[in-house]
Amino acid sequence: MQYVKYNPTDEFYKSVVGAVSENNRFGIRLQLNQIVNPSSVKLKIFGDGLLQKYEYVMYKDASGGGFDNYIADVSLPKGLYFYYFVMEGVDYEKYIGIGDNREACFYYDNVRPWQLSVYKKKYETPAWLNKGVMYQIMTDRFCKAGETLPYEDKIMRSWGEQPFYRDDDGIVRNRDFFGGNLKGIISKLPYLSSLNVKTLYLNPIFKAYSNHKYDTEDYEEIDPMFGTQDDFTELCAEAEKLGMKIILDGVFNHVGSSSKYFNRGKKYGEGGAYNDVDSPYRDWFNINADGSYECWWNFQTLPRINASSLSAQKYFCGKNGIVPRYLKAGASGWRLDVVDEIADCMLDKIVSSAKKADPQAAIIGEVWEDASNKIDYGVRRHYLDGSQLDSVMNYPLKDGIVTYVKNGDASALSAVVFDEINNYPKFVRNNLMNILGTHDTVRILTNLAGENLDNSSKEIMARQKLTDTQYQYGVKLLKIAALLQYTMFGFPCVFYGDEAGAEGYKDPFCRVCYPWNSENNLLIDYYRRLGELRKMPVFCDGDFNEISAENGVYAFSRVSVETQTSVMVAVNRGCGDYSLYLGGAYKDLLTGRKYSEQCVIEPYGFVVLVKIQ
Repeated sequence: MQYVKYNPTDEFYKSVVGAVSENNRFGIRLQLNQIVNPSSVKLKIFGDGLLQKYEYVMYKDASGGGFDNYIADVSLPKGLYFYYFVMEGVDYEKYIGIGDNREACFYYDNVRPWQLSVYKKKYETPAWLNKGVMYQIMTDRFCKAGETLPYEDKIMRSWGEQPFYRDDDGIVRNRDFFGGNLKGIISKLPYLSSLNVKTLYLNPIFKAYSNHKYDTEDYEEIDPMFGTQDDFTELCAEAEKLGMKIILDGVFNHVGSSSKYFNRGKKYGEGGAYNDVDSPYRDWFNINADGSYECWWNFQTLPRINASSLSAQKYFCGKNGIVPRYLKAGASGWRLDVVDEIADCMLDKIVSSAKKADPQAAIIGEVWEDASNKIDYGVRRHYLDGSQLDSVMNYPLKDGIVTYVKNGDASALSAVVFDEINNYPKFVRNNLMNILGTHDTVRILTNLAGENLDNSSKEIMARQKLTDTQYQYGVKLLKIAALLQYTMFGFPCVFYGDEAGAEGYKDPFCRVCYPWNSENNLLIDYYRRLGELRKMPVFCDGDFNEISAENGVYAFSRVSVETQTSVMVAVNRGCGDYSLYLGGAYKDLLTGRKYSEQCVIEPYGFVVLVKIQ
């Protein structure tokens, strides 16, 4: 017997689903079985750190079906809150909170509360961000056009060879290059357009020693191995002709130790913060008297920038700073590397500078956890309160999709979906950067079908490849994962080569060259079909409702009142057939097959059904 009902992702129970706007009145409805019969019910809300506390006596509303309704009208200032219910006049568990299965349950004590996020919108969300597909490119590994000449001690490799994981002396220098460049990207814009790519996210392109470019030497110069400022301008212009935007990787938390700013090895002469106490960059860094200095995760090659440095803030965020400079040069936004390590005093200025240069500029943060309640270095972050990030990389959804597709665990995916619907503002939720893999993770094909080598050495990872059987099974699972990625709230971001069947374990093996002339063309065609789906507004801004998350089946609907479109997506990773009740006539957007009243989905099967009457 069910004794309590409450689901904040359902408008019946919480009139505004997800985060709510500041001082916006909304209703909360709790349903209790009449057997419970408390003398009164209170809604308890407390702010982050218990600094704010609110109590609402819930009034009893019309009842039915053996349940009584208890209702409260709530309005709160901006902030992060948590809440639960307390019953009076009962002799058993008096508290009601959220259970492990995300359903309401009774507690004797130590009640687990629901989260309630309240935002105040300061900046406009870019209207273009969730349209079409985003495509992530590591420039050196995507495509080469013309001759690329290495400089210093960098090593040029043949296209398609496996990346070095260390030099012969055992040191990891990340100095092997394959010749990919900006002109190469330009040459492949028609191909990307065929995938309905509308946004290109480029890993760092500024001058740096390494192949990954996260050790910036000069933000004011495009890396010579990638091209010139003119090449970048041409890329932005040619992309714009095809309706594509460019997102740059903003590495504003640290620089390279060899950079002109730090200059430990005196590559840039006698100056630099490390050598000269009077350097204009000296207060960018925390350098000790013994010559040691604060680094990112103790990597000596990556001295960390002091976010409170006014000169650093001006350099990046001033009128002619790096952030607005590249927006004016043709970029449309920034993906902020390790944003959780950039203090608010710098982050707020980065966002303000970008939005001032272009109100439609997109700011996306690298956050691996739930971005609505992230705590970093003991500080609660407020990325999604309307004053900072437009979007974050959706690592939780990636993990949920992978767990479900590999193991058939629909509850794991459902839990992630619940948390993001409940915790995030809708304007963020519909603009989440949905990934299946990045330059920091195992390739999705390998993740789905390969052996788990998380605790193995890179020597083992370097030798391990998918067998033919694993590869074919991986493609089968990847089609399911990509379908979910493309049809969920948010927008899909494809890591270059995933659509062509690239494989590889974690860094550097996931950073392989795009397999030109040996692509899996059938898989690419499938991605093109998914790209066509993203042309439908219902997948960009339509409401999301979960239909089923049990017995290996995950199903949901996307509904757009504006376009009067209703779509049902269902995947079966269970062991038996699944019958999906339709209640009308639908057509599968992938196969064209029509269904009436119900659709039977076999194991490993999936459908994307649009209502036709």
